[in-house]
Amino acid sequence: MTYLVLARKYRPQSFEEVIGQEHITTTLSNAIKTNRVAQAYLFAGPRGSGKTTCARILAKALNCEKGPTSQPCQKCNSCQEITLGSSLDVIEIDGASNNSVDDIRNLRENVRYAAAGGKYKVIILDEVHMLSNSAFNALLKTLEEPPAHVIFVFATTEPQEVPETVLSRCQRFNFKRIALPDLLETAKKIAQKEKIELEEEAAFILAKRAEGSVRDMLSLLDQVVSFSGRKVSADLILQTLGLVDQEVFFELNEAIVKKDAKAGISLVQQVIDSGADIKEFVIGLTEHFRNLLMAKISGQDSSFLPPVYAERYQKESGNFTAEDLIRMIKITTDLELALKTGEPKIHLELGILKLIKMDSTVLIEELLKKLENSSETNPPAKNVPVAEKSNTPIYENPTLLGTYEVEPVTENPTAKVDLNLESLLKVWEQVIDKIKEHNAPLGTFLKEGEILELKGNLLTIEFAKDRAFHKQQIEKRENLNLIEKAITEIYGQNLKLRLVLNANKVNHTVTGAKKKMDIEELAKKDPLMKNILETFEGEIIQ
Repeated sequence: MTYLVLARKYRPQSFEEVIGQEHITTTLSNAIKTNRVAQAYLFAGPRGSGKTTCARILAKALNCEKGPTSQPCQKCNSCQEITLGSSLDVIEIDGASNNSVDDIRNLRENVRYAAAGGKYKVIILDEVHMLSNSAFNALLKTLEEPPAHVIFVFATTEPQEVPETVLSRCQRFNFKRIALPDLLETAKKIAQKEKIELEEEAAFILAKRAEGSVRDMLSLLDQVVSFSGRKVSADLILQTLGLVDQEVFFELNEAIVKKDAKAGISLVQQVIDSGADIKEFVIGLTEHFRNLLMAKISGQDSSFLPPVYAERYQKESGNFTAEDLIRMIKITTDLELALKTGEPKIHLELGILKLIKMDSTVLIEELLKKLENSSETNPPAKNVPVAEKSNTPIYENPTLLGTYEVEPVTENPTAKVDLNLESLLKVWEQVIDKIKEHNAPLGTFLKEGEILELKGNLLTIEFAKDRAFHKQQIEKRENLNLIEKAITEIYGQNLKLRLVLNANKVNHTVTGAKKKMDIEELAKKDPLMKNILETFEGEIIQ
């Protein structure tokens, strides 16, 4: 005898056997009981959710010799013929391969004739969205005023592709994905009937992999049983389907918490060596972080979590904040997109390193609270001599867009007497003239800058935002060397340059190098600002 796959062997034959679609089966049953059956139905929903099955059960309920009844007897000739798919009164048409106007014309001719043995002729048109526009138009009149003995049932996974003119002539039922607990229960029942030893974790993997489709789950179970025999374990399923063990995700948690990049890369190599699909691994990783986030925000409520790992997720979620988990999910979703561009291994390694090297999120509320506590435990001292004013630049509003990085500078105590801003400003025009002797444009560019401070042997010069080009030209190594040489010749000291760009400044002059002192005083008088600077060793740039 030909083997009958599990998906067909255990296909529901009555409304009571349909899983997870009670809102539809109850409505159809009541319609039959009250003789309110519509002339056309549209069943919309994901694959494997029971659309075609419910259409056949409806046909069986209408044509049962003891009916119409909501509970077909399953014993009469009509019920058995529909079960076997040999009934002349139930016509199933594939919309993908019968989508032309001629096909619809043949259908219109067919429905004119009365049912062969039952009371109704039921037309089940699967994947109806595949019909052409001309075919839909040819069907409209028959659909609006069909013969009394004809019932149309359309099934589709893409209801948005069906014209409104057709939708308006049908009663629409939206099928939903089967819930994970319902799939788990179904897998266990069928495994028991088939005398298959199915581990709890193995059943969970099958149900999760099916993504709400009973047919997909039973097809996977068939495949695994063909490989492993009557004893199905989680390891065998992972090996057969090329999936990643859930334990790998929890090991990655540990690597992220410990900032262990080496362990993270080792896990990546382990996944690749196992032959698992990288895209499926990343999708699983995203779902893993989602489960951690659900455990974090739901507390002891485990209804949002996979039942097999609920306790572990609740425990592991304590290692992360909700904000960190949201950022981690963003990284993995971006990684899914990056995999489409090629070099999946490199993108995966970079994504894992981003997760491991990611800094913890610091909330503004926590930062302010920390500052308040610091102010309470360390009140400002009274009658303490004020320290000497610092020469560190403090800006009122500007944004520091870029700086020229210089090597660390050590102050020479013996030169402090000679190094001062006032003496430099006196000879600055001579320095510019000296530069112009060798490079006239460079001297002009430098003149557009404003001297901010001289700290040790580090000279800071500021440029307005509309002088960014001048700053870029001066930052060239050969130009810096020429400027520093001219300063040495005129000023008699070896100075290093630091160039900054003020985004909020357009027009300025060389004067005003001293105005930062007043701003510095204001900052010192503000307790909160002073506390922030001291606690985080910061510098005001905005």
